Amino acid sequence: MERGRFLGKGDFLFQTELEFAAVIGDGMRCLVYLLFFFAAAQAAQATRAFTVMVYNPDNLVGVDGRTASEEYLPRRYTRAHLITKMNNIVQVAQQVEPERGPDIILFQEFERDLQAGHYTYDYDGMLRRYADTRVEDMLGQEFTPEIGQIPIEGMLLKTFSDRGLKGYHVVSADDAILPDARHAITHLNVIFTRFPVGIIHTYLLPGAPAMMEVQVEVEGYPLYLFNVDWAPGPTSRDAEALRVKAAEILRARLEEIFSVNPNADIILAGDFNCFYDQRFRYAWPRTALHDVLKVRGDELLLRHSSDYLYNLWYELPAADRGSEIFSEGWGSFMQMIVSRGLYDFRGIQYVDNSFQVAAYEKLNAREDGTPYAWNFHGTGSGFSTHFPLVAHFTTVRNNRADEFLQLPEHDRPELERSMHAFSQ
Repeated sequence: MERGRFLGKGDFLFQTELEFAAVIGDGMRCLVYLLFFFAAAQAAQATRAFTVMVYNPDNLVGVDGRTASEEYLPRRYTRAHLITKMNNIVQVAQQVEPERGPDIILFQEFERDLQAGHYTYDYDGMLRRYADTRVEDMLGQEFTPEIGQIPIEGMLLKTFSDRGLKGYHVVSADDAILPDARHAITHLNVIFTRFPVGIIHTYLLPGAPAMMEVQVEVEGYPLYLFNVDWAPGPTSRDAEALRVKAAEILRARLEEIFSVNPNADIILAGDFNCFYDQRFRYAWPRTALHDVLKVRGDELLLRHSSDYLYNLWYELPAADRGSEIFSEGWGSFMQMIVSRGLYDFRGIQYVDNSFQVAAYEKLNAREDGTPYAWNFHGTGSGFSTHFPLVAHFTTVRNNRADEFLQLPEHDRPELERSMHAFSQ
């Protein structure tokens, strides 16, 4: 057969079976090598996408009868109420990330249990012990004083597990009951995460639950999580003074991190109990978010300095920025704030414009769009006065801390453009 001629029907390229086998053998080896290198290249470029949710369910309380809240005493708050409340939290998590729930959840307002040894609790051991018992039975016919001593975040973890949301590590702020002014601080910040947990720090704050710092490892990359629940009273100057003190503690820690890595990947989230634009609402000389933490509404500022942080509320139109009703209008007390490292091409990256309010009609949102708050009618119904917030992130393999996401000029909010000189 002539070289270069297309094979016709009945033509045969090889003269002998031996020649055919040799060529096929070489070809198979080449194919195997190609597949190997292709798979290796794909693995090197593989990324891990994940979702972060921040949620204040409004005072999640256990049922051992030991509570600082009059509303949640046993005469009004039963184990059936607790089951309803936990099931509703699970429903929101399933809506955010169908079937499995978000990989990271930052919770606020879990009432801490008034018992020794709480912060060394073996959550995994509890799940193993009660693997064959559903949470409804644990809080029903099989309830015992020992079950009543399970920390409330442990009971929620069990509820998550029963509903198919598995694989979470639980981290609680180590804020022990103290015989001083902090004795009145009864809430804990809690984090559920599927990623391996590294360092954990707790910072005592004036007039507020302890702030948590948790470092998790996402596919080998460190991600810092700060979970906060600041002093309440958004319109109170005295409360703002307490928030300023809390922000000073947080900013000092951020400076330590940035001194080592200016592009560290950091998420600050929780119930800040103030408006995202607090500085522009009140003529106060110093505010926690703008003046101390240096939170801005312009993503482009992140390219120039690690001094600035970005508030994800600015991802949404001004009319859509609201997580709860306050004084007949919308408040924005639930917030998610990110560092410049989440905009570069090394480690973890924010998925631009993925931030959203987790408000779902016929679930946790009423027909008028306001939150379906928790109530005690019957065995309880409703969710929270706060809507959760959600954002998506992904790992990136470029390993370029000097390159940043391309952001169009129109992404800059009008408020920040008009206040650009002031924001410097």
